[in-house]
Amino acid sequence: MNNFLFDPEGSLGFMTFTASRLMAAFLRRRMALAGIDLTGEQWGVMVFVWNRGAIGQDELTHALCMDKTGMSRLLATMEDKGLITRSPYPDDARRKVVTATQAGDALKERSRAVAEEALVLLLQDVSPQDHATCMRVLATVKDTLRGLDRRFAAEPAS
Repeated sequence: MNNFLFDPEGSLGFMTFTASRLMAAFLRRRMALAGIDLTGEQWGVMVFVWNRGAIGQDELTHALCMDKTGMSRLLATMEDKGLITRSPYPDDARRKVVTATQAGDALKERSRAVAEEALVLLLQDVSPQDHATCMRVLATVKDTLRGLDRRFAAEPAS
């Protein structure tokens, strides 16, 4: 009798979760080798901040699919490192806007180069067509999940 519940290697959730963790660890090691003190999560925050100039903490929470507590902890660590500042919105002191510090901005080009190199290495055995297909499928899954979250959040609890 087979007591095997299901094959994790055949699970989209398991495969994306473990691939994400491995990619974040790889990026962290590559950053460390380059003398840059950034984790994968911190890199993700900095990319949004660099691209926008300033971004609301709530927008970051949504964009990076994190909970509010986790995002607050992550941003507090980044503030302690001197990479970002959080300041109140002019019209709502309860909300925070995140901006890069001079030290955070100084990491932009070096960390971008490291991240691009890491991406080339981790995709070396993936064809451009397979990469494009993977990105389309993941975008569709992400959109579907966000729609389901909105739908089920609107339903009354039973």
